[in-house]
Amino acid sequence: MNPGSGAVVFDLDGTLVDSVADLRLCLNRALAELRLPPLGRAQVTAMVGDGVRTLMQRALEALGVPTQGDFGAAVIDRLLGRFMPLYAAAPSVHTRAYDGVPETLRQLVADGWSLAVCTNKPLAPSLTILHALGLDIFFDTVVGGDSTPARKPDPRPLRAALATLGIDAANAVMVGDGPHDAQAAGAAGTAFIGVRYGYGSDALAAMTLATPPVSRFDEIPERVRTLCAVPA
Repeated sequence: MNPGSGAVVFDLDGTLVDSVADLRLCLNRALAELRLPPLGRAQVTAMVGDGVRTLMQRALEALGVPTQGDFGAAVIDRLLGRFMPLYAAAPSVHTRAYDGVPETLRQLVADGWSLAVCTNKPLAPSLTILHALGLDIFFDTVVGGDSTPARKPDPRPLRAALATLGIDAANAVMVGDGPHDAQAAGAAGTAFIGVRYGYGSDALAAMTLATPPVSRFDEIPERVRTLCAVPA
């Protein structure tokens, strides 16, 4: 890695990688074990981004299963207990990096930026996916949804990533596809770049952002340079 005075921190699902196929496959297998029907891709896509437990809750609610109170919590726990081993064993079978991701990350590193991932996905499958796709070599640190006491939009995960990098928030940019990424960036004091192609793009489009989202991943280096000083 090239140490620099600035950092770019990326969300994972819907920003770096399209992971819905594997999430949906494992979720539907877990649902089948509970004698529940499968969910479609569009349904699962709309549920991604707020952590795995919330994904389980939303899946159950979409199927009309109560999720409130002690009974609801127990059902969520049962589904989560079936989903996690399935997903841990195969998080990257169909998951793919979006177009231009490896090349753009390589350019950012060559330009001197320190790179990190800050995701609400649990750390273990996040690391597995990054390694399987050959993206792990670009990142100095990865913060997962279970790495800190809170998840995005809470700023603590993003702050933890920046603390590991040793870089001030004023010299960092968060890149993500959803409102939680934008809110975490705002609360942490970093600039934010949204992407239009991700899972949360509709919700992101409804927000008032300082700069418009990018349509392609390879647009990010130029946008980063306009928001943050180039590393020395």
